[in-house]
Amino acid sequence: MLPPAIALFTAILKQRGHVVGLFDSTDYPNPEDDHFNSDKEKEANLNVRPFDDTLLKVSFIDRDVFDAFEECVQEFQPDLMAMSCTEDMFPIGIRLLERTGHLHIPTLIGGVFPTFAPDLVLSHPEIDMVCIGEGEHVLAELCDRIQRREPYDNIPGLWIKKDGKIRRNPVGPVVDINKNPLLDLSLFHEGRMYRPMQGKVWRMFPLETHRGCPYTCTYCNSPSQQEMYKKETGSNFFRKKSFEKIREEIIHLRDNSRAEAFYFWADTFFAYSDKEFDEFVDMYSEFNIPFWCQTRPETVTYDRVKNLDDVGMFRMAIGIEHGNDEFRKRVLKRNVSNETIITNLKIVNKAKVPFSVNNILGLPYETRELTFDTIELNRHIQADGSNAY
Repeated sequence: MLPPAIALFTAILKQRGHVVGLFDSTDYPNPEDDHFNSDKEKEANLNVRPFDDTLLKVSFIDRDVFDAFEECVQEFQPDLMAMSCTEDMFPIGIRLLERTGHLHIPTLIGGVFPTFAPDLVLSHPEIDMVCIGEGEHVLAELCDRIQRREPYDNIPGLWIKKDGKIRRNPVGPVVDINKNPLLDLSLFHEGRMYRPMQGKVWRMFPLETHRGCPYTCTYCNSPSQQEMYKKETGSNFFRKKSFEKIREEIIHLRDNSRAEAFYFWADTFFAYSDKEFDEFVDMYSEFNIPFWCQTRPETVTYDRVKNLDDVGMFRMAIGIEHGNDEFRKRVLKRNVSNETIITNLKIVNKAKVPFSVNNILGLPYETRELTFDTIELNRHIQADGSNAY
């Protein structure tokens, strides 16, 4: 799935008159294994249905990713290089930046991983700055000041390394997500517009409906973001996008990007009141474009699942995470019983909506016996697919 943050930052920077380019390493062979394809690997392991990946391959570039990156940077001559990453992508990001270190271009890294491990990230000589928290205001202000040749070492949410020392600025205020511009997908190649799901390749786009989450699961980044923003700014990180804004984005992606399906970007899509839920269904009934979403077992009701099914929901993902009641409550802070999980997921079966379940294996404090509790719980669930992370 193409990353919505990149498309959002592109739109913001273009609005301010900046010239933006993108190097997408997804288009290139994996440097560790030229034949590795994560989607096809899942198919081979029977994790997903077989699918035709022709559309995904239309943008593939068969050359060394590091050579291509260095050439791209040399041609573009940027005043700033910004990289968004998760911790599993961080090592390859560093290896890319090693190739352009001799050009001495300022580098900024952002995302959940840099936000919560900024000192580790800044310990790498290839990184000059880290964005702590949300990036909309930070990146825009940084680029504005670079263009005006003004100092930028006091921008809220920016940590800067200079002369062996780190300037740690406090986090800025939360972003009003309803004032963000529409996503700019123009920098992404055609193949990135597609995603395999349920044995079919869809022209599918991410659409943010919530930011953050009201729950406090210990393995998730959202509670840490909530705590950080509450402590440093006194604000609530969990926000719901207005239905008027969501409708505007749906129309934009439908009319300008030929959207065939949506991937609702929310930790817990069902984190709506009953009134809000009804409002969403009424709004979305105008479109009936297929969509995917994810939620928690205890939020499931027959009416909610059926009403979403009626307006286009073709698949769900539901987080179980662990199969032992006491372990799940004590270690993961998920206070829901196995009985409730089994009962509520039968509701989804009754509504005839396909769903997958998410599990985590190898958690801290987990024993072999506890792992088999997770396996046993999954045996009582008639899911269309099961993920084990």
